[in-house]
Amino acid sequence: MPAQTLNQAHLDFGTPNYAAEAFVVSEETAPARAALDQWRTWPGGVFCLFGEAGSGKSHLGAIWAEQASAIVLKGLDLTLQFAESKTSVGKLIALIDDADQADETALFALLSRLEREGGAVLLLARTPPSHWAYGLADLRSRLRAIATESLKEPEQKLLAHLIIRYAAAKGFKLDDPSATYLAARIPRTFEAAKAVTACLETVATYSLKTPMALAQRALRALYPQDWTDEEAQSGDLFEA
Repeated sequence: MPAQTLNQAHLDFGTPNYAAEAFVVSEETAPARAALDQWRTWPGGVFCLFGEAGSGKSHLGAIWAEQASAIVLKGLDLTLQFAESKTSVGKLIALIDDADQADETALFALLSRLEREGGAVLLLARTPPSHWAYGLADLRSRLRAIATESLKEPEQKLLAHLIIRYAAAKGFKLDDPSATYLAARIPRTFEAAKAVTACLETVATYSLKTPMALAQRALRALYPQDWTDEEAQSGDLFEA
């Protein structure tokens, strides 16, 4: 059975590459990318991009923040003082990551300021604003009115493309069959694609015949509880 959880504690992925050219636009990500490109027309000046961890929302948010010259902060760092303070460059342009963790008074003040003065704020979270657990009735009403876009789990074809790209960045050449093999057997998240290609480095000392053999070894090293030799592939491709 494919793994449902991902144990990445021993892997080091380095600093994420949030450059615009590193983002892969697909059928799953195109609507969100298009919505962020139209940020000057967001209703009420606010928009929420939501999706599970590893869905790509932080990458898209970083691209938008660079393009819009936005202030970036975490939801836990959003204060009433920040929400009400004047900026030196005109209207407020900001990105709030983990926005559902913000203080409700500060978040309400921020949304009220946008309504009065204009500006643009991008909210990132795992769930849509209508699901956020806030007690202030006026805030809940405003959250329900926010325009949103979700980032869904990537399709297998996109995952395979990403695995090839990530592997190449680490100096490993994977062909389409080996990347497709991995994409069909890992959780459908961007983080899982990064994890399995990072794992290639831990198995590269083995003597392997083909890219597929390397892919098999990486899968079994990363998910030993889910993939035995027999389950990963009938007919082993490893060197004797």
